[in-house]
Amino acid sequence: KESLSINIYKEEVEKYNLNKSFGVSFRAKVDGKMGYSYTEIIDEAAIKMLVENAKASALSIEDEDVQFIYEGDKEYSKVVNYHKELENIDAKELIDLGIAMEKECKAYSDKVDNFIGCGVSYVNFNYGLINSKGLELNDKSNLLSAYVVPVIDIEGNKYDGFGYQIAKKASDMNPKKIAKEAIDEAMEKVGAKSVKSNRYKTVIKNEAMVSLLQAFCGIFDGDLAQKGMSLLKDKEGEIIASEKITIIDNPLMKDGLASVAFDDEGVATFKKALIEKGQLKTLLHNLKTAYKAGIKSTGSGFKSSYASPVGVGPTNFYIENGEKDFDELLKEVRSGIIISEFSGLHAGANAITGEFSLAAKGFMIENGKKSYPVEQITVAGNFFNLLKDVEEVCSDIKFPMSSFGSPSVLVKELSIAGE
Repeated sequence: KESLSINIYKEEVEKYNLNKSFGVSFRAKVDGKMGYSYTEIIDEAAIKMLVENAKASALSIEDEDVQFIYEGDKEYSKVVNYHKELENIDAKELIDLGIAMEKECKAYSDKVDNFIGCGVSYVNFNYGLINSKGLELNDKSNLLSAYVVPVIDIEGNKYDGFGYQIAKKASDMNPKKIAKEAIDEAMEKVGAKSVKSNRYKTVIKNEAMVSLLQAFCGIFDGDLAQKGMSLLKDKEGEIIASEKITIIDNPLMKDGLASVAFDDEGVATFKKALIEKGQLKTLLHNLKTAYKAGIKSTGSGFKSSYASPVGVGPTNFYIENGEKDFDELLKEVRSGIIISEFSGLHAGANAITGEFSLAAKGFMIENGKKSYPVEQITVAGNFFNLLKDVEEVCSDIKFPMSSFGSPSVLVKELSIAGE
């Protein structure tokens, strides 16, 4: 992995980090148990250490889980997530981009007082998997991203906004557009106030819904379900959500940030619906959990890094688009609240019970239109109930610098604590 990240502050380079990392992970089956080891140094001594550590790791395991070294699939889909235009990228070009984002923010609004952050990053990733059954697979990807978080000052009150872009080549980056997105978001927050505590018809905006989906995606982990840590255990085939809800895991998505043709066990990946029109179709499985469940792996056996064991993980994970336009939806709602941002997700969301209580910001809906901005509110509910209470799904799916995506959704009602 090679990464370059540049942070700009007041039109000067504040941080410049160039990192190169390399590692080898070794897995071995010993007496039916799977042992793991890894190294960042490749020499003769490392080979001996890898083998000995993997063996010791395997012999210390006491569970009876059946483990696999996979012989591979007949076919693997072609996934393109490497862009030649990003090769040998010029650091000066990225520095100029960062400075341009700050300048464009100031040109767009004379209310810009400061910046919480402004950065550009490039990452290049090469990966290979080889095993004793003759399987040999390779993958490579690269990515360029940029963001800016300006702070505007309106009569002594501070408001921030976030603008970002992901691109396949440096020349595609549009600092003017990124700056406009950030300033517009900040300006929308001006004059925000709290609301009376009540239960409100609620539209959860796409980016806010993404943060909820990310916080609760562990409920679809087949390993956690088998350990009794997901309420979706043994619920396949049951209706667990509104018929408007279809949740997809798609590792083959074009330009997806987590697109990959094979998982870390060498299983060919494929697009799958976890929930289809409200019905739970499958959980995510690796070879071990799929064997326990008596099904085929969903190609979801992933490691968080070369130093980690194989677990279960999502790829491009999203709620499928609906048909309603956002403004059209507000007309139908007439009166309610829009939630545009959640915070405190690490502390305020329980992925096992589904309960959440989160600080939030948003807007009131009055006469079918977005009205004044709202802050200092807390939204409480249960994620499983929320999925059942979705009345409409918009057509505005967004992946905010993330492999998680969602359109905006209309929820029957949520409990909002304010004044």
